[in-house]
Amino acid sequence: MNATILIYKKENIQNFDALKQLCLMMNIEIVLINNQMVQNKIKDLLNNKIKKTKKKNLEHAVIIFSNVPSLQMDQFLEKLKNNPTLCLKAIVTATNFNWTFENLYLHLLEEYQKNK
Repeated sequence: MNATILIYKKENIQNFDALKQLCLMMNIEIVLINNQMVQNKIKDLLNNKIKKTKKKNLEHAVIIFSNVPSLQMDQFLEKLKNNPTLCLKAIVTATNFNWTFENLYLHLLEEYQKNK
């Protein structure tokens, strides 16, 4: 599977254009997630088997990395470090691969709230 980044609410990511440039240079695909896609499973979003579902607005921006090498991920995280609004981040795992985007979002938000 190719290196891919799933992004929700790109407008809330301060350095989105810089992230986009990094993706172009590193040959990493970007999949932009909208409110009609959040009930799709992560695996379907990554495999371009996206179905439009009932609109659901999630509050915070999200970036999910799939098959992005750690050195490259470090560059992305550096660009995201000073984002003025909350941006939840995750790596696709064997466990969350079958979750819906919304379920992963809720899990990340719960973890963030426990650890802040």
